[in-house]
Amino acid sequence: MNNIFILSFLFIMIASLLIDRKVLKLQKGSVKAAYGLITFVTFVLFITKYLHIPIPMPSRFFIHTVSPWFSHLTGI
Repeated sequence: MNNIFILSFLFIMIASLLIDRKVLKLQKGSVKAAYGLITFVTFVLFITKYLHIPIPMPSRFFIHTVSPWFSHLTGI
């Protein structure tokens, strides 16, 4: 990721939080919690990608673990 993308993403994320803050005041607590959780997960994934920490992906687990087992089980 280059610096232009990083700055653009952070700017858009902060602007979105500021704009949505007005609307979130009128929402129920569950909507606020879901919005906060999604924002937190997005921010954590962004930081881990920026720090070059590998993110475990479910598809990789399926391809390397489940698929060979299933192929062996079915005799393919």
